[in-house]
Amino acid sequence: MNTDWMNEEVSNLFEQYDNYLEDRLGYTPLIENLKESLGQNISVLDYGCGGGKVSRRLIAGGIQTVTGVDISQAMVDKASSHINRGNSSYHQIKTGVLDFKDNTFDAAICCYVFIGSSKKSDLLKIAKEIHRTLKPGGIFYVLDNNPDSAGIKFSSFMSGDLNKKYNDGEIKPVYLDLPNGSVFKISDTHWHKDTYYKILNEAGFKTIELFEHSDVDALKDTEDLRCYPPFAMFKATKF
Repeated sequence: MNTDWMNEEVSNLFEQYDNYLEDRLGYTPLIENLKESLGQNISVLDYGCGGGKVSRRLIAGGIQTVTGVDISQAMVDKASSHINRGNSSYHQIKTGVLDFKDNTFDAAICCYVFIGSSKKSDLLKIAKEIHRTLKPGGIFYVLDNNPDSAGIKFSSFMSGDLNKKYNDGEIKPVYLDLPNGSVFKISDTHWHKDTYYKILNEAGFKTIELFEHSDVDALKDTEDLRCYPPFAMFKATKF
């Protein structure tokens, strides 16, 4: 069973997790790619925004407007009340249908959202709604834990257990290291890379690229776990 993100205690514990690795090898490359592709004078939908961590990074990176949506009202309230929210707004979503017109946004992001869903049908609903609300030429980024790095212990987390091979759609544990030395265990879904391609294609996206960032360039002469890409970023374009 996946983690219940509607639980306020779960949300608060997750907020304590120091996501510097996600920032360096996930969010920062995503934002850089987004700005290189579309510029900064754009509107971005942050689907599954949580407490607004990525939305605030987008605003700090110069993106004009960000709209965050999440199923958790507690997280929406947290994001809305943050002092550095800038030109961003946040809304709770209670159904699979977004309350936005067709062709509204220049870009959309889903960070660690797909792994929070255990049904492919739910992933397809999300991707179709995002495709609908994107303008022609709009870009959809999906950032998740890299399925090929399951069981690898990174500096702040481990997704999956060591030496276990996970099937597509299988629930797996994720261990997050908290600043106090404790480990916060959550559960997510293991999706193979082929599943992401299939879902995005079926939703209507035609051009799909995969990016995997790691420290391999700095460590090319060593056998170091940091050579493994902890995250996978899919970039899908609407035509």
